[in-house]
Amino acid sequence: MISIFRKPKAYIVFSSEYLVGVSTYGDHNSFDIYKYKRIRDQLITDKLLKLKHILYPQPCSYNDINLVHTNNYIRKIKDPVFVNQALKIEVNSVWDNTVLEYYKAVCGGTVFAAFNAISLGKPVFNLGGGFHHAQPDKAEGFCLLNDIAIAIRKIKLKTEIKNILIVDLDYHQGNGNTKIFKDDASVFTFSIHADCWNKFDAVANLDVLVSSDLSDREYLRQIRLNLKEVLSSFKADLIFYIAGSDPYKGDNLADMKISRKAMLQRNVYILSKAREHKIPIVVLPGGGYGPDSWLIYYEFIKAALKGVQ
Repeated sequence: MISIFRKPKAYIVFSSEYLVGVSTYGDHNSFDIYKYKRIRDQLITDKLLKLKHILYPQPCSYNDINLVHTNNYIRKIKDPVFVNQALKIEVNSVWDNTVLEYYKAVCGGTVFAAFNAISLGKPVFNLGGGFHHAQPDKAEGFCLLNDIAIAIRKIKLKTEIKNILIVDLDYHQGNGNTKIFKDDASVFTFSIHADCWNKFDAVANLDVLVSSDLSDREYLRQIRLNLKEVLSSFKADLIFYIAGSDPYKGDNLADMKISRKAMLQRNVYILSKAREHKIPIVVLPGGGYGPDSWLIYYEFIKAALKGVQ
């Protein structure tokens, strides 16, 4: 009898170190770090994911962090008091570095996901990350380190990958990425958002500001129209997709009205375009707040594992 071993249609990156981190006090009370474990557990329960197909990363090193962030900033974030003040969370202990370790773990996951997306030729989902607000010398918007930028710099340093596209569909503009790569024509930052933080003159960028009361139909039309333009003008070798779930109408902090069905259509569409153009893709959850936010990313991964297009 011939045994056929089927490879998964997508891979998951996760670490138990993702479960220590951002406090649920103050402005972070809607950010549930356990939702990623919930996603993993539900995928296993549904028999869509096997433990052997989970990829386990190592935390990001300071050398890798230094590819994006300044020496002075790295020195500052080693101080738990600075970190808690920068993220506007309560200080548990002046000696407690768990928040920094959380960000290092997730950043390491994004780097690992990128290398595996290239080598495996399959979509790779990190169960954390998409810290698109962090800038070389400062934290912003719950983002202490910029995992996308770190991964891009590492990939460009260690591989033959040249052109990288960031597709950012989080509710908020990916201002950190745009600032970091504003003078780099090999990294295209494409963002559709309802909340603009900064405006930059970038050499490879398309920012589309939409109304928060946009209908499902118009939201999907804007994505298809603009992504088509980007893919026709920029020949990407790798895509980082920030699949923010905060445009969802059930989000606790954002005010868009996009249905669950349309969110899944959006996500599957991005995956289908990567497949159509034969571009490796790394997927990151980005923002998403409230008790139902985990379902948006879960349903996306579920569709990917089932091969839905």
